[in-house]
Amino acid sequence: MKICIVVDNLNPNVGWGRLALKVVECFKARGHEVGFIVEKSPANLRDRYLKVNLRTSSRKKILRLPVTLWRIRKFIGSYDVVLCYDVNPNAIILNIANICQKKKIVIHALATYSLLGVNTPVRNFLMRWAYRRAKKVLVVSEFTKREIEKSGFNPEGAIIVPVGVDTNFFRPMQYGEKILPFPFILSVGALKPRKGYHLSIPAFKLIADGFSNLKYVIIGYQSMAPYFKELKNLVITLGLEDRVVFLEKISDEDILKYYNSAELFLMTSVTDPDSIEGFGMVYLEAGACGVPVVGAYNTGAEAAIIDNLTGLLAKHDSVDIANAMRKVLSDKDLAKKMGEAGIRRAKEFDWSHVTELYLKYLK
Repeated sequence: MKICIVVDNLNPNVGWGRLALKVVECFKARGHEVGFIVEKSPANLRDRYLKVNLRTSSRKKILRLPVTLWRIRKFIGSYDVVLCYDVNPNAIILNIANICQKKKIVIHALATYSLLGVNTPVRNFLMRWAYRRAKKVLVVSEFTKREIEKSGFNPEGAIIVPVGVDTNFFRPMQYGEKILPFPFILSVGALKPRKGYHLSIPAFKLIADGFSNLKYVIIGYQSMAPYFKELKNLVITLGLEDRVVFLEKISDEDILKYYNSAELFLMTSVTDPDSIEGFGMVYLEAGACGVPVVGAYNTGAEAAIIDNLTGLLAKHDSVDIANAMRKVLSDKDLAKKMGEAGIRRAKEFDWSHVTELYLKYLK
């Protein structure tokens, strides 16, 4: 089968890119041919690809839209099926380019860019149209499906296909020195408001005195400068300058070491009307390494975490988050049991299983 993947970028350090690259690796291992339509591509990409401006926001891009549509139409002509990640604008542009050509398009709705907007009637009309034209609609979690419905569209017949985790790579490490000389809790994710760091940092403050050697390590891209500045100011205000560590551009090999060295993984993403965290691969990655996890209710964490078994779900409240962290950190037996359950849970989402789901619905 020849499969075309439509995705914003192929940066392995960003959720979209990490997901797409792993999906493609699994497809190719099963003998399928893969190509990309992408806005940003790595220099070393060897697969066939078309680089186009998918996010038509500037006047120049809008004027070039007819050419972009023609190039997309021509490119997808040689593929059996097109797998498109998210709807706005990717699936909209793709479906316009596909008018009268009738290539099979499968949408995988992940998170924010699959929600209808507030006071955007034209965009919402086009999104509904794109959803209805798709051969199939896959949704990453029941939570995301509910949020799409709440935003104003019922994806009737949508099929849940989660993201996966590479349990051959993300695994408990039996030997080796700790990557840092002090105990720490860990977050991994770009520094943007929907990741909820403005809640998790104050929550850490509430437990800091009770765990005097413990630090909070946050690994994630810091490109959203205003929010990063807000977080640094928050750290100073709370007197945590020597307790909160910000890192970025960490290799996968070192990320594995951070997971294995952490006392606890923490990511308390938030849900807004126009911004959600649809699943959260990081919970599975941490769980696969045997680390207990803490996430938040009413987010995609509900799909990855089994509350009170692989970790804990907390309300979007710093006190409740702090209580969840304290419960795990204070009970080594509980932490060990949650870590062991997390390993078993991660295996349910191994890419070998998820890939079979994909291929089942792409045919």
